[in-house]
Amino acid sequence: QILQKNQLGESFYKEWIPFIGTLFFFIFGCNWAGAVIPWKLIELPEGELAAPTNDINTTVALALLTSFAYFYAGLSKKGF
Repeated sequence: QILQKNQLGESFYKEWIPFIGTLFFFIFGCNWAGAVIPWKLIELPEGELAAPTNDINTTVALALLTSFAYFYAGLSKKGF
């Protein structure tokens, strides 16, 4: 909370804590799933499984979500 309070301001940081926390735990869980589970041992006819963050589509989706949230926060605080 201290990081968000310093970066976003005293009155604006509380509404962004769930978004930032969700991103953190999603990325943390996906990276641990990639490190702990031996995905290469599971073979499928369509290919092989991999960690969720190994796919470029997950990275692009997270980048777009963060960019839209950043623009929304700036526009809602400063106006258009």
